[in-house]
Amino acid sequence: MRRAAILLPLVAVPILEIYLISRVGTAIGAGNTVLLLLAGVIAGALVIRYEGRRALRRLQNAMTENAGPHDTVAAVPGPATNRAAADAGLAIAGGVLLIIPGFISDALGLLCILPFTRPLVRRLIGGAVGSQVAKRTRFGAAVGEARRMQDQMRMHQPDGKVVQGEVITPDGAHIWQPGDNTPEPGPGRLTG
Repeated sequence: MRRAAILLPLVAVPILEIYLISRVGTAIGAGNTVLLLLAGVIAGALVIRYEGRRALRRLQNAMTENAGPHDTVAAVPGPATNRAAADAGLAIAGGVLLIIPGFISDALGLLCILPFTRPLVRRLIGGAVGSQVAKRTRFGAAVGEARRMQDQMRMHQPDGKVVQGEVITPDGAHIWQPGDNTPEPGPGRLTG
């Protein structure tokens, strides 16, 4: 049953694409249909080139903002990094769907690249993938536990905001402050 659910779209979508291309071809002519399909291929290549680069740049910026005290990326990415990664993936997937000849794939590609429909597609795919990961593996629980541990390791104000500052022991010895990224431990400094 599960294989039939996977194979049905793989067989049905190309048949629907051919049917739709033939219907459009009879309505506007074969030459215009070919030009429309070529326009989709060119648009997809441009989307991958420009929007993909821009989305990857946003992902890189979000990962740099998520860096810890030693300028290393945190073990568990934050929401901005996840959103930027999903946008980068959707932009590239949208470009690939536009390159594939057909009007259904073009419509799905446009849903992935348009700025006002991308958040909806991101939530839809994220919810489906997240529920499947949580159901089928222990990875979902491990990610949730890692995020809880990361949140516990940060200092928080009562309203939940992260407090930036230095760490001082009860006896007043300075342990760490932002900018202390020296690899060698000194007196009163934490290692690692």
